[in-house]
Amino acid sequence: MDDSAAIRFSGRGGGTFWVGSLLIALGVAVLGGCAAKPGAGVATLSSTVPAASALVLPAPGTLSIVSVVQRQYTNAIEQQIALSTSASTSGQNFISIQAFGPAETVAMPAGGLAFKPVRHSAIQAEIRSYVPGGRLTISSNFVRNTYGPFGYAYGPGAGDDGCLYGWQQIRSDEADRNLLNSFGMLQIRLRVCQAGASEKQLVELMYGYTITGGFSGVTWNPYGTPAAVDPEIGGGKPLRVAIEEPRRPVVSVETVERAPAFRRGAETRPVARRTEQVVAKDVVAKDIVVVPSPSGGMASTTATTGAEDAIVVPSPACVTGASGSATCN
Repeated sequence: MDDSAAIRFSGRGGGTFWVGSLLIALGVAVLGGCAAKPGAGVATLSSTVPAASALVLPAPGTLSIVSVVQRQYTNAIEQQIALSTSASTSGQNFISIQAFGPAETVAMPAGGLAFKPVRHSAIQAEIRSYVPGGRLTISSNFVRNTYGPFGYAYGPGAGDDGCLYGWQQIRSDEADRNLLNSFGMLQIRLRVCQAGASEKQLVELMYGYTITGGFSGVTWNPYGTPAAVDPEIGGGKPLRVAIEEPRRPVVSVETVERAPAFRRGAETRPVARRTEQVVAKDVVAKDIVVVPSPSGGMASTTATTGAEDAIVVPSPACVTGASGSATCN
């Protein structure tokens, strides 16, 4: 019935119908051309975003951000952050992140991003691709940063370069993961080559990077349920920090006694000292009484400044008699 009706419709007025459809299509094309933005655009699925929009940052005080290239998928956002490079090894230093979640709708999405689990063979292929000619060896050490366990490979590059390739998958535990909770995931990659850098210096970049963005909501939480707070925090006995006082260095000074030096042929002669009796100028003459010595010698002079009448008395050892003769004991 429907087919016959359609046939009859086209048989009665098919020419008029097609002419009307053509006019409508032409009108839509004209209106679309008027509404189009002037200028040519770049047909690409990647775009450059400012450094402030980076979802992950390198360790503070290490490498600087050169550019951020973002690629958007229907189920994820991928960013490759180019870092400063000072090495002879070919290639660009970078740190990349893949954040799985409900991405925003764009005009030309890159489809869906496939999930790739961390495998040994896949990591080796990435190392050969990003560090060509490098002799990197995957470390067997178990290491972990604030986001969980991670792996890395280190080895020499061109010249005296040290190269490191690190990887980490951040995902909640399987017990916490379901369609309504903790379904997000983050993939981190780090490629770094630096002149004269040791393994200890480069692996610190995996410890110090910071994730600054992601998808909101508990559904796309890639970290899982946070760990419980330590019950000792906020209670119990006071915890004191053992502070060692700086010790002052003890300086020992050794003294060496030297024997006095004597010159040969030098004779020690006594030095004659001359003693003079000096009478102060400020002593008044009236305050001085001179008494002749009973022995007939020079009189001694004594100056006093404290008493008004100072008298010099001869020694009692000699006494003068009535006849004037002196008798001494």
